[in-house]
Amino acid sequence: MNEVTIDCVVFGYDNGSLKVLLSKGNKGVGTKWGLISGIAKDAKKADETALDLLNEFGNFENVFLKQLTEGAGTNSQTLRYYTVINIEDYRVKFGVVDLYQRWFMITDVPDLIQDHNLILDYSLYQLEKCVRESPVDFNLLPEKFTISELMNLYKGILGIETDKDSFSRKFLKQKVVVPLKEKKENVSEKGDKLYKFNAAFFNKCASKDFVLDFK
Repeated sequence: MNEVTIDCVVFGYDNGSLKVLLSKGNKGVGTKWGLISGIAKDAKKADETALDLLNEFGNFENVFLKQLTEGAGTNSQTLRYYTVINIEDYRVKFGVVDLYQRWFMITDVPDLIQDHNLILDYSLYQLEKCVRESPVDFNLLPEKFTISELMNLYKGILGIETDKDSFSRKFLKQKVVVPLKEKKENVSEKGDKLYKFNAAFFNKCASKDFVLDFK
């Protein structure tokens, strides 16, 4: 059996902000923060081990789990993964944040153990790339959402700065979202209608040509 180290980057989307879950594995005094890590006794079962590590914090059976295949010092002895969840959906699962597990704003990450800052940076690069190229792959919004909710998601992950009208024009031009004959309840903003992703259209026609440019 080939033993490998597993490092998992858990990104959390929290109402317009992007966070990362960090841990102090050995719970020692003065220990630096790090990513969720563990050991796979058999490299062939690394994916299962990664899910087992994450399931210690909640039910990750249906999450998007992506393996990093290059960069960040990846080699045959280490396997790195990242995932992104909506924190609100996992609020109960993660429970009370204590001294040894904590959500950090992506802009406030401290100096981490070993090469974990490098792994985090590369995972963030991959996440941003995925969001730009394939917006329908992530389950971070409700099935029906407003343009404001969609814009906050992209602001949180990509750090873009744009106004709602400009964002709406550029995104709707891509034809990957469909307007519905409904409006969001209990919202004071006039005309905040609901939309949904047109996954079938994106997968069939738009995926190769989809480009997000908010410059």
